[in-house]
Amino acid sequence: MALTKEAFCNVLGGIVASANADLRNMAQADLESRWFFRWDEACSLEWNIYQFHKMLGLYGSFCRRWEEMHNGHCCVVERVRDTYLMPKIREFAAKIGAPSNP
Repeated sequence: MALTKEAFCNVLGGIVASANADLRNMAQADLESRWFFRWDEACSLEWNIYQFHKMLGLYGSFCRRWEEMHNGHCCVVERVRDTYLMPKIREFAAKIGAPSNP
């Protein structure tokens, strides 16, 4: 059985549609389940910063898509930054003992 372009597109389209439906049906509070960073005491500060950076980008993409689906595109960058990303950055800064600015 050969894989056709049409079959591939149908499967891929179904996966994307399912992921979008799951995200659309989430409550805002459920987005926390998409935050995957965990501090690893066995690793260096540099490694933890690297992992935090990767997970912040991933989390931001989920939050942006959720925000666009529920609240539109206007000011989405600011909403995601202020509502979702800055609290995670503040938590991380507190963990490493960095001074914070109001």
